[in-house]
Amino acid sequence: MRIGIDARELTGQPTGVGRVLAGLLEVWPEDDEIILYAQKPVPSQFLAGGHRRNIVAGSHMPGAIWEQTVLPSRLRRDDVEALFSPAYGMPAAAPCGVVVGMHDCACAATPWEFGWRERKRRQWAARNAAKHAKYLLTGSHFSAHEIRRWYGVRRERIVVAKYGIGKDFGVADVDNVARVRERYALDSSSVLFVGTPLVRRNLAALSRAIDEIRSILPDVGLYGVGPETKRVGSVNNLRWLGYVPEEDLAAVYNAATVVAYPSTYEGFGFPVLEALACGTPVVASAAGSLPEIFAGKAWLVDDRHEQWVEALGTLLKDANERQRRIDKAQPWALAQTWDATGRVVHRLLRDASQENGNYSR
Repeated sequence: MRIGIDARELTGQPTGVGRVLAGLLEVWPEDDEIILYAQKPVPSQFLAGGHRRNIVAGSHMPGAIWEQTVLPSRLRRDDVEALFSPAYGMPAAAPCGVVVGMHDCACAATPWEFGWRERKRRQWAARNAAKHAKYLLTGSHFSAHEIRRWYGVRRERIVVAKYGIGKDFGVADVDNVARVRERYALDSSSVLFVGTPLVRRNLAALSRAIDEIRSILPDVGLYGVGPETKRVGSVNNLRWLGYVPEEDLAAVYNAATVVAYPSTYEGFGFPVLEALACGTPVVASAAGSLPEIFAGKAWLVDDRHEQWVEALGTLLKDANERQRRIDKAQPWALAQTWDATGRVVHRLLRDASQENGNYSR
């Protein structure tokens, strides 16, 4: 089968959607012909194994226009049988069946997160995908419910497949952990947040909890990893490390005492899974998809100040409690592979390849 993939999320600084695509490519059957379409060259590791090639076109074009003009033209020219588009949108005039990754409905549920142009673009893209994609792939039943709620998509077109852990996440070498401690000036007692610092990630509440904890544990450091935004500057006791290269990220997780993920709306929560796989306990919000996926694995708390202070304070002070939680959660996290999800996506694309153009609900 000749499969096209919108691979833009593999270029630049990949975040959650890039995680999904990278994980699926790790387990993709070698007998498929894969064409990775992007506006920049994809890293060479994604072209290894099987029949894969990278087509780069429209590098100076806005991404939304590229998706609607260059991509469908190339799909038609290359006689692609099915397209996997991992990032919420798809060409309105796709010449083949399409499977779209829709990992949450943030543009509808939390529209204040985005500037008006970006909000309108995302909302149009999601509505277009909800109308025309053969299937919508998502990582949690919470997100599936959100897709039905906001876009009225029939249940049979929404497929839930739990996401997995990347092969690079696990216990890091002691020397590598020492290296990143020095490189990023990490305190020996630390709380780490990983992700884009959106309003719904609730960093202000985390900051207030750390302020109270520091009255008892003054040496605790609070660190953030992810893309820079103006919102970071409003949290005074948070030292933002910026985007950490993939080769350092697992060691940074290992170096942290606790990982905090106070998100109030989440479709999956890769940082929680990655931290647990690296052997670092996690305190996370009991919101969105997080209870569905991480109940009994992370320490889930309601959005109340005293609960965050208790959970973080306990794990920072009590090494035995940290180890008890990791002994329970880490084996589970490491067992969350991409194999089953890969089989699901491959089946969906094979089914979508029978479509001649777009699907309408």
